[in-house]
Amino acid sequence: MSTTMPEFEMPEVPPPAGRPADASPAPAVASIGPASTAADASTVLGATELTVESAPVASAPAPRPRVVWRHVLAAGLVGALVGAGVPATVQALDRAAAAAEVDGLRSLAEDYLTAIAERRADDATSLVPLVRQADRAVAAPAALLASARPIERQEVRMVHIDGDVGSVEVRYRVAGQDVERSLEAERVDGRWQLLTSLAERASVQPYDEVSASIGGIDLDGRDLRLYPGTYALDRVEGPVLATGGERFVVDGDPQSPTEIWVQHELVPDLAALASDYAIAAAAACQLDRSCAIPEGALLGAQDGVHVQWRMASGPIVLGVPLMATTGATSEWLEMQVQLTVDAEGTPVLWECGRPGTFDAALVPCPALG
Repeated sequence: MSTTMPEFEMPEVPPPAGRPADASPAPAVASIGPASTAADASTVLGATELTVESAPVASAPAPRPRVVWRHVLAAGLVGALVGAGVPATVQALDRAAAAAEVDGLRSLAEDYLTAIAERRADDATSLVPLVRQADRAVAAPAALLASARPIERQEVRMVHIDGDVGSVEVRYRVAGQDVERSLEAERVDGRWQLLTSLAERASVQPYDEVSASIGGIDLDGRDLRLYPGTYALDRVEGPVLATGGERFVVDGDPQSPTEIWVQHELVPDLAALASDYAIAAAAACQLDRSCAIPEGALLGAQDGVHVQWRMASGPIVLGVPLMATTGATSEWLEMQVQLTVDAEGTPVLWECGRPGTFDAALVPCPALG
């Protein structure tokens, strides 16, 4: 048997489709295993050609619209400012409205204080009612305030508002003293009204049923009010006694009503005569050593003869202050003197007691030389 291997001829591989026959040779064929030469081609089991097809070229995407970021940021900033401006505008309107309310209440309080300082009682009463109860008949006649020394340096210090209620802190000077008050207020039908009046009730405390008046206005039996200021009772003089002339201060606090004390006093001529009788009686007891006045002491009268009491009809009991001076030492004494007058007020009898005591028997005063 012949040992010669038959010879095979490899068929010609047609070129890949789509490539011309005379195209350049195909790329080298990848093989599995070690490379073989022509000499040992008989040992090649086969060859496999790996063909890699090129991926189709993707078409270019359509161009995207260009975003101008500067414009976007500007638009956002404008929007933010507009959005923030809305509450800011509301707040500004609220502040303006609140300021207008404060100014309105402040102006009302200033007008009230100015009316009192200018002694315009009727205008002050029209701004602030004297009392809240309409059934109480009270008055603050203009003549009362017109006769007073009014307040000074009035000012509105602070205004508080809480909804429809408020208060005003005010200060003024009366009789040299600074006074601070708080005035309540409320808003009615859109307008502010002050509720606290500075007018005080005038309560007369008469002495022996003596009447009193201010500026010609009788204070007895009337529910009167006095605005802040310094007042003086009208002075009324009779043939023997005088009333009025006392000064008092109203500070403008209705919680502490003003009490007016009215007292009698001797008319000046009779007061001087009472002092002369008292000195004459003291000198007589000093001379006979029936009283405690030292020998050689100088006697003098002090101002302030006062009416201790007076009956509806009868004598007038007086207290007369005296001073006994020995060297550098002085001693204050008071002597009781009683005056009796007739129906026309003419003195008919002067009686004296003893200096320094009120239980001594009254005797006719020594005659004046």
